[in-house]
Amino acid sequence: MNIKSYQEISMRSNEILPKFSPADILAKISGSEATGCLIVSYNSVTWRIYFHSGELIYAHHSLDSFGRLERHLRRLSYRIPTLTSPVRNKVRLKFENESQINQDLPCEYQAISWLVENKVLKDSEARKLVISLIREVFESFLLLKSANCEFVEQTDFELQLARLNTDNFLIICQQRIEAWQALAPLISSPEQRPYFFSKNQSQRRIYPENIEKFSKLLRGFSFRQLAVVTNQDELQIAQYIYKFIENRSVILREPESPFDKLPQFEEDKKPSQYLPEEENPINLRSAERAKTYKLFCVDDSPTMLQEISRFLDNKRLTIKAMTESKKALLEIIRFKPDIILLDVGMPGIDGYQLCKLIRNHPLFKNTPIIMVTGHKGLIDRAKARVAGSSDYLTKPFTQSDLLNMVIRYLT
Repeated sequence: MNIKSYQEISMRSNEILPKFSPADILAKISGSEATGCLIVSYNSVTWRIYFHSGELIYAHHSLDSFGRLERHLRRLSYRIPTLTSPVRNKVRLKFENESQINQDLPCEYQAISWLVENKVLKDSEARKLVISLIREVFESFLLLKSANCEFVEQTDFELQLARLNTDNFLIICQQRIEAWQALAPLISSPEQRPYFFSKNQSQRRIYPENIEKFSKLLRGFSFRQLAVVTNQDELQIAQYIYKFIENRSVILREPESPFDKLPQFEEDKKPSQYLPEEENPINLRSAERAKTYKLFCVDDSPTMLQEISRFLDNKRLTIKAMTESKKALLEIIRFKPDIILLDVGMPGIDGYQLCKLIRNHPLFKNTPIIMVTGHKGLIDRAKARVAGSSDYLTKPFTQSDLLNMVIRYLT
């Protein structure tokens, strides 16, 4: 089946469909037992949904697809001991930015396949992971009302980690979307960021034992990120926080770019059946025993240091910042941080040199060191690795980018 013959089910290449119906298109692909990739574009976001003989085998969209995999791997690591932090970092460095052997397969799918082949994940664990990733992608895809789309024949999925009945899976996803819609219009996206509104009159509306939990957690994490921090489902978190948003004890900020480009949930007129009645239906024990971490940042720009401090305004983080790289090593030894951010381009001792000096000290052999750079080239990344850095963050970065980095190495 090629694109041209696929016009019979109203999916011409680069055609905007005024009555675009994701469910109808999926049903037609399932019924035709097609093998290939449905490519859908809207608002500069591209969804790719892969089929084999009409069965669903994978789906992803173009926004932070590897970051999506990392969140799910972090959740899995709570119960799969082989998914250690070094393994997860190795996977990301191997597949996120390097040239991929097979350009037609999503990089995160190749990463999951590698984890299976190297016996980090069992087949059953990989299947559950793939299903979770497809479900998350479908939460935005099924909300589309217009889009450009085409179907391309493709048979590159030699290792099929999951094969799902499209119609049955669609029903499951629709039920979850209805649960999200029950929270609209107050909550319209899993990428929204709840903040604890710490006014006295607001605090009186919350049980005292929850005030400390909220003040620790609700500091810029999106619902998706909170799911990683607490090892909970983001929908459950949203359902729990809903009542506090309703009485204005918690305020919501809109999704950061580029996640503001995803379609949002609209209010469902049906009576809600999904809000929990009890005061504490989800487990927030991780917040109660949350460790306070120390972060050290070196950058010759005071403005950048202020921005990083603002982004990481969180009672779980103690931040120390310096503009003079020559004096930084002694202060780092005194402070003993859990994570270090280093700007690359600094006068005197640059970030690479400082990173080497830090790594040579026995206290910091395993401390995460993040290089902050304005360069995206492979040479710069290679220099950072040779210097001993754990990771790199490219300027300009968003609060979400920085929080994801902190989650990756400190949770």
